[in-house]
Amino acid sequence: MNIFHVLSQGKSRLHEPSMSAMLGYLLDSNKDHGLGDAFVRAFLSLLDKERFKSILEMDFIDAQVSLEEPYDLNGSRKDIDIQLTILGENRQETHRVIIENKIKVGAANPKQLNDYYKAVIKDEPKIKNFSTVFITPNIKSNLLSAEFENLHLQDRLHKKYWVYWASGENCITDLLTSLLSQEMSGDINPINEYMRHTIKAFIRHSKMTTEPTIRKSIRVGENIGEVIKEAAISTSSGNYKVVLRDSSQIQVFNQDSGDKEIARKILAQYIDEKALLIDHPNLNTRSIGRKFFELIDKSNL
Repeated sequence: MNIFHVLSQGKSRLHEPSMSAMLGYLLDSNKDHGLGDAFVRAFLSLLDKERFKSILEMDFIDAQVSLEEPYDLNGSRKDIDIQLTILGENRQETHRVIIENKIKVGAANPKQLNDYYKAVIKDEPKIKNFSTVFITPNIKSNLLSAEFENLHLQDRLHKKYWVYWASGENCITDLLTSLLSQEMSGDINPINEYMRHTIKAFIRHSKMTTEPTIRKSIRVGENIGEVIKEAAISTSSGNYKVVLRDSSQIQVFNQDSGDKEIARKILAQYIDEKALLIDHPNLNTRSIGRKFFELIDKSNL
């Protein structure tokens, strides 16, 4: 049983704020997770060992986290997902890191990351050691690329970094897996059993949430019957996979995020855009799906 997966089901499922809350909890070296500064140390090393060299040489990294930190930009409130403040020996801020978390490609906003950055420097124009981190699924996406590229830094001491939740060289789940391996080999202090299992569950949930290939394999509880036909389609709103099961159930999944979509809506859009001869307004979802696959079989659309 994975508590993160259980809580992600239904209307009250875990969303980006909950993922951010867990990540922020682990990054805060003063919390009761028992990791001390081990995770934030690994995180800063992942970002830029040279940039954070003086911090990484500290015996203990005093890292404090605030969630949904509010800033103002031209009268509009901007809430930073995770704000990480590194304190020096005199407990004065030595570096600030803001983190924008995306677990779905569709949540990308070309202006958002730059707006958050501008909100911080408007509040504190003389801030120097300032980094912005973009954490996303490892998916090729013009939307995500645009959001990162549109972040225009205004000081040579400001940096930006793009990190993936799972898979790839810059990866949160690999950091956590490495942390567990270090604990087993005695390279870091022991982690209590409850926390160890919680981290494992979070690793698995992060992969299931952000990797499309894994997401597509976890729908068992929602499926009725075996898959007998599949078809890939594209519409003006995205790329999708249509599934027909032997129970006649029709499902549509977003190819980029792995999310289950409203089948009737996507199929109707595809039928209209392709001008297919299916009278979808007068049919239920299963009938639309059956006729869709009949056309697929006949014409290889």
